[in-house]
Amino acid sequence: MKVRIYQINKELDTENALFMGFDFAEKHGGVDPSTYRCVFDGSLGFSDIEEVYALCNAEHPIGYYGHSLSVSDIVETDDGCYFCDSIGFKKLADFDSSKAEPLIGRRMIVIEPHKAPYESVIPDKLESLQEAVGGYIEITYPFEDNAIVISNEESKLIGMDGNRRVNGQIYAGPMLISADDGSGELTDLTDEQIAKYTEMFRHTEEISQEEVENDTGFTFYSFG
Repeated sequence: MKVRIYQINKELDTENALFMGFDFAEKHGGVDPSTYRCVFDGSLGFSDIEEVYALCNAEHPIGYYGHSLSVSDIVETDDGCYFCDSIGFKKLADFDSSKAEPLIGRRMIVIEPHKAPYESVIPDKLESLQEAVGGYIEITYPFEDNAIVISNEESKLIGMDGNRRVNGQIYAGPMLISADDGSGELTDLTDEQIAKYTEMFRHTEEISQEEVENDTGFTFYSFG
């Protein structure tokens, strides 16, 4: 399911509509898309908007840059835009999401340990990439095209869970698959690459901590 999530920008909220229900919005000029900003733009492995609600409350996906999904937020899917009300969602007939502030970044695939891959837009900034992988980034080129893997360079040293095997190498912790534009800068994955690498990594792998540690070339000892 393609999903975009919009939340009210407090700096533009002249009607104090943040966290207020649909009836309040209707009484104060309606739901104004120009006061919203996109906080997530990607694809999640769901077919039900209620599953999106559950995920974005309990455990935010990588590439989610807002508060937990709440009243006054908008969820956009291929089926339209939905207002998160105090109880359930209300489909909006006239929410023009092109007027909202977009999430600027690169189309990537996120692969977390024990989870299926999903598409997400990640800002092309060092701090955003570090936040996504949970530390200092490492970039590797294990594929034959211009796709790259961005991961945590210390993942195996700090005990992150094993994630996937690529060409005999174990990656631990979150992985981002992005693309290199040929000059060392990031660029969007193509639709074909999104499909290719989502399929390539759709199966999770159970990789023991011992295998992860052995792949570092170091031996870890426990004391006391």
